[in-house]
Amino acid sequence: MMQYLLTLQFRDFFDIFLSALLIYFILVFIRQSRSFVIAYGAGIYLLVIYLAHTLSLTLTREIFQILSTVFLLVFIVIFQREFRRFFDWVFATSWRFLHPREKKVSNDTTLVIIKAIQEMIRKKNGAIIVLPGELPIDGAIEGGFVLDGLVSLPLLLSIFDPSSPGHDGAVILEGDRLRKFGVHLPLAENYSGYRKSGTRHRAAAGITEQTDALAIVVSEERGTVSLAFHGDLKKISKLSLLEERLNKFILKTQELEATSFWDIFLINNGWLKLVALLLALALRVIL
Repeated sequence: MMQYLLTLQFRDFFDIFLSALLIYFILVFIRQSRSFVIAYGAGIYLLVIYLAHTLSLTLTREIFQILSTVFLLVFIVIFQREFRRFFDWVFATSWRFLHPREKKVSNDTTLVIIKAIQEMIRKKNGAIIVLPGELPIDGAIEGGFVLDGLVSLPLLLSIFDPSSPGHDGAVILEGDRLRKFGVHLPLAENYSGYRKSGTRHRAAAGITEQTDALAIVVSEERGTVSLAFHGDLKKISKLSLLEERLNKFILKTQELEATSFWDIFLINNGWLKLVALLLALALRVIL
């Protein structure tokens, strides 16, 4: 390897650097968007290209060159949600880095949420409470009414009272303020896991499929509470467990609020940078 490196010119090192940078960007994308299927598909594609080049499979190589543009378009269409999620994260964290805002959730607000859910469970009032994560959720939600009021127990209970016009929708919290209520959420696409659940549960799971938000849902039929995160819906048996999960999510979100995309891309992920460099060197040797 050292002998090979000594034969390289400045242009070759610059080529390896740019290739490693591109590979690193792809690895960050796969890790951040949790789209590991993309890694498998790209790996298979590169393996076929390598075999066609190494074994002089002329027909295979020509076919793949002709269809490469079509494959790319199909690839983008299939994984458009993952691409959108990633670039939303890039733009949101970059904007937050340039225009920092305080959106911390206080302990008082957490206690208010728990008390409100406890009361709604007792009364069997249905509810969906959404706490956004890093990703913006405006592109995934529809309708609703802007409120921008301080979160309080009477406010939450009045919104989810069956006589309230917005009780069937969700509320969106930002920090200690209730930004919107009566919001319509996207239904979960992975419907198989929610066949015994109603529309409210599918909506809570749906917003967490498309974003990194946390959604708390109260069933008006059974008087139970469930937690949705990353598209996974789980029933919570104890409010103490709900409070623990809620505080953990808030703490993690607030830690990430202080970290921008450029911090993650330039400073963190040392092992990903090493992997990208090794892959770039391997591709340079092979090709």
